[in-house]
Amino acid sequence: MKIKLTPLNIVSAIGVAVSVLLFVSKAQPQRPQYIDVTGMMAWFSLLAALIFFVSDLIFRRFIPGLGKLWVVEGVLVVFIVILIFIIKSSIS
Repeated sequence: MKIKLTPLNIVSAIGVAVSVLLFVSKAQPQRPQYIDVTGMMAWFSLLAALIFFVSDLIFRRFIPGLGKLWVVEGVLVVFIVILIFIIKSSIS
């Protein structure tokens, strides 16, 4: 089996690394009302990595060329990043 490096593989690897770092690190409370959400963020990043991995498998199944696959997955990653920034700016 030929291993292909794609943008969604890279993003899912980053998500797994972030979740492992969040699970391993200890939160330092800075004030009495501090709520520890690192566990929730770790599970969320692990779930996002799983979703990216499954989407990468689906894209590989339906897009035959590696160049086209990089373009489609790259556009998807850029779209998700822009959407995150839009949602974040509307919440704040």
